[in-house]
Amino acid sequence: MSAFLGRLRAGPCLLLDGALGTELMARGLGAGAAPESWVLERPGTVAEVHRDHVAAGSEAVHTCTFGANAARLARFGLAERAAEINRAAVGLARASGARFVVGDVGPTGEYLPPVGRADPEAWRKCFVEQGRVLAAAGVDALHVETMTDLREALAALRGLREAAPGLPILVSLAFERRKRGFFTVMGDAPAAAFARLAGAGADAAGANCGLASADMADLAREALAGQGPPLVLQPNAGTPEPGPGGVRYSQRPEAFADDLAGLLPAPRLAALGGCCGADPRFIAALRARLDARSAAPPAPATGERR
Repeated sequence: MSAFLGRLRAGPCLLLDGALGTELMARGLGAGAAPESWVLERPGTVAEVHRDHVAAGSEAVHTCTFGANAARLARFGLAERAAEINRAAVGLARASGARFVVGDVGPTGEYLPPVGRADPEAWRKCFVEQGRVLAAAGVDALHVETMTDLREALAALRGLREAAPGLPILVSLAFERRKRGFFTVMGDAPAAAFARLAGAGADAAGANCGLASADMADLAREALAGQGPPLVLQPNAGTPEPGPGGVRYSQRPEAFADDLAGLLPAPRLAALGGCCGADPRFIAALRARLDARSAAPPAPATGERR
């Protein structure tokens, strides 16, 4: 068993990092630009974000490779530099001093018919290619994130398993809250989706992006009520609010941390972190809550007096 997988299964809850894309935007990345381009153009800034999260308490940081698959990079004229970007991103994350480096793998941005023209086999090949580079560069685990279609998430999982059979793989979907519950844009419900992912070989499954911490906590309570794989959660820092200076997130770090720490203790809750808008202050607040819970004495059993 790898050190990362042992840590994920042993508990207490592993603390991931927060947002990378929105942090780079706050530091000057232009709207519509590829965050991955800064791995080559401004590596010091990417490294700084990683270091800030580690200083805030993150045990694991994600590489700046969310959009570093060839299909997505082609939109920015960077497809031929995909391998170079992935390798360099792993080095920047490793230099942060984090205990674990997680290779971040996002969607291709393509959809299956009738919505789009994507091909599942092309998806798989794309993920095999990225997974091989990340594995060779020395990541401790891989994390498929922000998938809105379970079919693409499964294609990514299959491709990464082929590329890196010995690495732990986490898979997170992006959900919306609707009147009937939580669903991806393509209509996938959490419990059934997590079971499919676990059956296909995911070491942990969960949710990121799309939801603020209060809604994410409600989704987690539903998922934790039954059987399922270890759960990973990374909510946004509130609801995005467009403004003249760009999108902002108004949630306070303390409220974010309270919502997530309130889920504990939960044996299957394996990892927590943040997504869009969750800067290092949110990770620091969550670190403080997790440490306080670990230090607290166990609650007395019913009827017991102390």
